[in-house]
Amino acid sequence: MPLVLHQRRVGPVTLLELSERLTIENVPELRDTVQDLAVHGHRSLLLDCSRVSVVDSQGLGGLVSNWLTLKKGGGKMELLNPSVRLREVLQIVGMHKVIECFDDIGQALRAF
Repeated sequence: MPLVLHQRRVGPVTLLELSERLTIENVPELRDTVQDLAVHGHRSLLLDCSRVSVVDSQGLGGLVSNWLTLKKGGGKMELLNPSVRLREVLQIVGMHKVIECFDDIGQALRAF
């Protein structure tokens, strides 16, 4: 199953709806998708993580790597509705202080 289930624009923000598994198998897809969007000028990304229930270290690393790439290029990436599991993992490694997470799409969009 692909990681990115749907992609759509909401004003200046690109919303990516992710599937259940943020794992080593999906890291290249996420990287390629983010790079392609950035090349085409879409550097404001909101990842809908409500379905994500499985996260491994490579998936987390891919998330952080893409966040850094966007930030260095003047962009921004935020998480929408991160699952309980993803929130736990982000807190364990301290990334909840760096990558912004929102439960409300309106608040997330206003943060851009």
